[in-house]
Order: sequence, then C-alpha cells, then structure tokens
Amino acid sequence: MLDDDERRILADLEREFQEPVERPFPTIPVLCVLLFLAFPLVMLLFGWPGLVITFDLFAASVAIVLLRRRCR
Repeated sequence: MLDDDERRILADLEREFQEPVERPFPTIPVLCVLLFLAFPLVMLLFGWPGLVITFDLFAASVAIVLLRRRCR
C-alpha cells in the first residue's frame, strides 16, 4: 500500500497529466519559412552581403526566441 505522501504525489502527477498542455506558437518554423522566402529576393536586390546580413538577423531572432522560451 501507499503511504500518505506517496498518495499525494501520485494525485499531483495525475492532476498534471489531466491538464491540457498549451503549445507555443511555432515561431521558429515560421522564421525558417520567412528566411526561405526572403533569400531569393534579398539575393536579387542586395547580393551576398544582403544574404549575410539577413542570415545574421535570422540567427539573432532564433536566439532571442529560444532564450525567452528558456526563461519562462
């Protein structure tokens, strides 16, 4: 048999599993799609330097998103 502490822990676990889990907005896949769509236009208008700057902005955006998710 389970003692009182184990029953309380088991009840807490059951309660956590029953609560619906909210999934965050898929920010990183959306950023990847935007990068994929922007690359040809940026390359056409600004060349390789534009691509490097665009990719740097993309990497910084992904890093910010991941840091904000980790702090929550």
